[in-house]
This record gives sequence, C-alpha cells and structure tokens, in this order.
Amino acid sequence: MPSIELICVDQHEGLILPKLAFAVRSEPVLQSHRSPSPLFQSDFDQVRGYIYHLGNPNCDKLEYEGPFFAYELLSERCQGSSQSRFMEFAPEFVLGVRELIGLLLKVSPIGRVIFTTDWQFGPSSAKRYSETTEKSFWASHTNQKLRMNALYPIISNSVVKPAKTKLEL
Repeated sequence: MPSIELICVDQHEGLILPKLAFAVRSEPVLQSHRSPSPLFQSDFDQVRGYIYHLGNPNCDKLEYEGPFFAYELLSERCQGSSQSRFMEFAPEFVLGVRELIGLLLKVSPIGRVIFTTDWQFGPSSAKRYSETTEKSFWASHTNQKLRMNALYPIISNSVVKPAKTKLEL
C-alpha cells in the first residue's frame, strides 16, 4: 500500500482545502502514515509545517476506518510496473494534485513543499532528490521520471535560487 505525503514547509496554521477527487488528511505533526518504518521520518524531523496525506477517494468517507493509502491515485501503468520503478498519477487525479501542490507552495512562507512516496513493494532503497521547481517536477511526472520511495523538495517556480559562489562552482 503506497503512501503519498506532502509537507508544506513552515506552514503555521491549518488550511481549508478545496474539494478534491481524492482524500486528504492534514496535521501539524510531521508523522508518516506508513509505519512501522517510514522511509523519510528523519527528513520530516528536520523541518516544521503541516503534512498532507493523500488517499484513495473512498478514504474520505466518514464511515471509512481502514488504512489510509493512495494506490488508486496511481496510473494503471504505475500500478502494474515491475517493482513500481516510476511514480505516475492516474489522469483523473493529476489536476487535483497539481492544484494542491500549487496551493501549498503559495501557503509555505518559503515557497517549499516536500513530496514523498513510500511503497513497500517499490524499490528497496529510498532516494532523496535535489530541489526542483514545480514546473520541472511536473515535467518529470509527464516523462515517467519520478520514482517511488523517493523524496522531492519542490520550490515555487517564482522562487529565485541564489547565485552559486566560487566555492560551489
């Protein structure tokens, strides 16, 4: 059962979300729903903000008491991929996830969202990627370049990265 979680970095107050085609739970305690051994808890412990857990549409029903997971949010190609090497949203959920990420980037005082996927049947090791813009993140999604069991720090397209110093060149 895959989990997909977003952290709106430095978000201070709760947010009323628009109606989406999938379930979302949010909380200020940065704790993954994927337990007992979440892949990225050490990364979560280094930031503050709110975490958003994405879930199957039926996880949003009041009477639902089962596990909160995001398998149905994945495309059929992704669901059937050998060891789920890539992460791709089903077409009917892409617009809602784009809207959510865009909203969270606006709410984050520093214009930063951490996007994670954690699937027990995914790659055996976790991968942390370098910071990417929202535009580049979605280009990677379109080209099946996003990976499962991965962490992607996403910054707003309008955030200007500082110029590299001589030491970084």
